[in-house]
Amino acid sequence: METLTSAAIATLLLTKMIEKVGEKVGEKLPDLGSKALEQMGKLKQVLWRKAPETASAIERVTYQPELVEQQSEDYGLEVLTEKMEVAAKADPEVAEIVEALATEVRPQLPENVVRQVMASGIKAKGKIKAGDMNQEAKPATKVEQVMGSDIETEGDIEFGNLTQK
Repeated sequence: METLTSAAIATLLLTKMIEKVGEKVGEKLPDLGSKALEQMGKLKQVLWRKAPETASAIERVTYQPELVEQQSEDYGLEVLTEKMEVAAKADPEVAEIVEALATEVRPQLPENVVRQVMASGIKAKGKIKAGDMNQEAKPATKVEQVMGSDIETEGDIEFGNLTQK
């Protein structure tokens, strides 16, 4: 699982869902400064010019937030974030504004850290064998996943499929 991406931050801001994230974390988010509000305005304008489908979907969710859950296949935050990422990859102007907005806002977000450790600090005299291992982290501002570290053995180590999301 990646940390909260720039595209995800921009999507949360433009859809006003960032307020819901703050409520769920149990913290009030700080007021956005004028620079962030200016970047949001720029991003909306550029999206309408360069990625109107994305701009339209984001605007619909702004005024109808229930669409995020009711029609998640079209308006879910993951879908909207993916659209934002596609728009940013396709156009340098969109990418620049998304990055500037995220840079401005990221320090103000409440820190939500997910740390997962699996198969760490193991000492064995013989062979170590483990089946498939999966780690899946919920979205967070910072994610750290560790799998198979600090292992000491005199024999072989055999792992099945290792997956981190």
